[in-house]
Amino acid sequence: MPRANHLFQYQEIAQELKEQILRGEFGVEGRLPSERALGIRFEVQRNTIRQALELLEKEGQILTQEKRGSFVRVPPSAPGPDTFLVNIHRGSSANLTHLMEGFSHISEQAGYRVRRRNTDPARGAALDHVPDPDRLPEDTAGVVLWPQNPTDAEMLGKLNRAIPLVLVDRRVLGVSADSVRFDDLAGGQMITEHLLSQGHRRIAFLTDDVFAETVQNRWHGYVLAHETNDVPVDPRLNLLFHGIDVPFFGVAMRHQLSQGKLSPTAIVCSNDLVAFTLLRFLHDEGIRVPDDLAVTGYGNSIPDYTEAMTLTTVDQPFYEVGTAAARILIDRMGQSTPERLRAAHDITIPVRLIVRASSTGSVPK
Repeated sequence: MPRANHLFQYQEIAQELKEQILRGEFGVEGRLPSERALGIRFEVQRNTIRQALELLEKEGQILTQEKRGSFVRVPPSAPGPDTFLVNIHRGSSANLTHLMEGFSHISEQAGYRVRRRNTDPARGAALDHVPDPDRLPEDTAGVVLWPQNPTDAEMLGKLNRAIPLVLVDRRVLGVSADSVRFDDLAGGQMITEHLLSQGHRRIAFLTDDVFAETVQNRWHGYVLAHETNDVPVDPRLNLLFHGIDVPFFGVAMRHQLSQGKLSPTAIVCSNDLVAFTLLRFLHDEGIRVPDDLAVTGYGNSIPDYTEAMTLTTVDQPFYEVGTAAARILIDRMGQSTPERLRAAHDITIPVRLIVRASSTGSVPK
């Protein structure tokens, strides 16, 4: 574990354990490993582990029970505002459902109510809607926001200064707020390395939202996979859109796939919806997947559909994002505004590769 010059070793261990607590990695029971197991993991003496656990207990993160061990502490809700507002776009999906389930489970266990607020951008609006803190219901104790691109950073900063705020899925440039997001760099790398392991060397990257932090991280993972395997990235293969206009998309894809040996043999799509658009186009064009072209998605956003389409994708556990966001808000409840703003939490949730038929088989000649 890297050492920070201004922290003692037991403080570093306590910080790492706290991040695991926020990610919900100690399960429903919330039991931490034994002092002996932690000592082996961190390669330190048991006394150092005890100092770390004592610090966590002092901060209210854990409870230590004699002969039973240490457990994650779920604090009771504070008097006053007792509602967490989840601000997300109107609609329903497995991802939203899982996020709300995880968030509600931890929040309600701690005595907080949860209210979902559906927001739709105003017609013709240049920026995504961010709630004005001056107009929030009086019982609002904290806010979870899933920002879209582009976001009103000025209003978001105002909201963050006024009330505990957690951004989920992505951060916003210029706003230092608590956040819970996926390890999209690792996700982009693992799905590209899967295609490289199948023998593909001309792999394209396709996106409909080039400015989103999530997409940029997946792109960096795609590039890193090439660099790690000493395979050059050909920028001519990539299609980077800001929104997909179907007629133009068709023209661009026909051009991309008519270059003979310069055409890609596989395409990494930045999300499942882009992959579905591509699969429909390929079907209409008579291009076989994966015989003529391998295709991957990202997100596993509609599990039944991605499985039916035999789409290789990266699974994002939104339930864990919800639980981590709730733990952060609960942790922030007893803190003053200067203390809360001093250092933002940035929790990353691991993702996993799901391989299906859309990316397996021999590489097209």
